[in-house]
Amino acid sequence: MRRLVPTPDHNFILPEKAMTSDSVPPESFDDLAQVAAARRTELAKTYLSASQAQSLLGIDSATLTDWRKGKRLLGVWHEPAKAWLYPDFQFDHQGLHVQMPQLLAVFDRHYSHVWSNTWTIVEWFLSPHALLDGARPMDILACELERVLEIAKSEFLQDPSTQW
Repeated sequence: MRRLVPTPDHNFILPEKAMTSDSVPPESFDDLAQVAAARRTELAKTYLSASQAQSLLGIDSATLTDWRKGKRLLGVWHEPAKAWLYPDFQFDHQGLHVQMPQLLAVFDRHYSHVWSNTWTIVEWFLSPHALLDGARPMDILACELERVLEIAKSEFLQDPSTQW
């Protein structure tokens, strides 16, 4: 199976397109973990800090924590910063996308183990999806939130015995 390599602009490309004369593709689990950590550090640069999220949403620190713990909004722990960060794709100019809590509930209901590492949920939003004609959920979230919700439901709420 061919691996895709993440790019700084949230896309994925074939490894041979990403290679430079001094780069080597990751071959071990440790190498992959380092690549993932580097990618998360890049993503973290665009994510909102707790104070930025509070300001955008017009809420205090305790409410932000309650919303994150209650899975009403998505927060990711960024170890290098020792802080919770809030992915930018879940917000619009008015605040939190209105159906984000409902979308996150889909993950919680039948895919609850991903909450132990919420970066897994971020990766779902960043990955091209066949039911979105190859688009990434994060790319169409703002304009087709209902469609993203329906696709998440069809993917995560179906009978597990009907999956491969």
